Amino acid sequence: MEYFAKFTRHIAAPRKPLAESATQLAKFERAWKTIQAQSKAHAVPVDKTPLPAQLVVMFDLLVQEDIQQSDSDDSTTGACMEYLLGNNILDALVKLAERDQPVGVRGVVISNLSTFVSLTDDKLLVQKAVHNPILELLRSYSAHRAAQQAAATTSTATAAAAEADIAQS
Repeated sequence: MEYFAKFTRHIAAPRKPLAESATQLAKFERAWKTIQAQSKAHAVPVDKTPLPAQLVVMFDLLVQEDIQQSDSDDSTTGACMEYLLGNNILDALVKLAERDQPVGVRGVVISNLSTFVSLTDDKLLVQKAVHNPILELLRSYSAHRAAQQAAATTSTATAAAAEADIAQS
């Protein structure tokens, strides 16, 4: 009997990780709500907003959670990751990056997301809620770069034609 009493004491003991998880989730939610509120500041460049810092907070918390779970051989999804996946935050970040409003947020989102993906467990990428937004971001960025290059080529050709017209005059 005494053996089982000691055993149950050890099972009921780990309450600290739950409190720590709740604290991390609260920080994560605050950071996300700040990002949502600040994403409406279109006239302000991104480096003048708290968006970059709050994205770092969010992704740092996700990486810390992933490390803690891999260290403890816990196969469940952490509270912050559940919140990210359950609230389609990656989709919202991709839409924010596509609009690039506030100006410069596209680069900040891409940078933070690439760091996050490189630091977390590979199993994360096979989840549809992570895989699809990342693909969408890559497609969007590729289309944006192609449009920029086409515009640059067109403006160069237009400038060359204008110079040729001036030379002929």
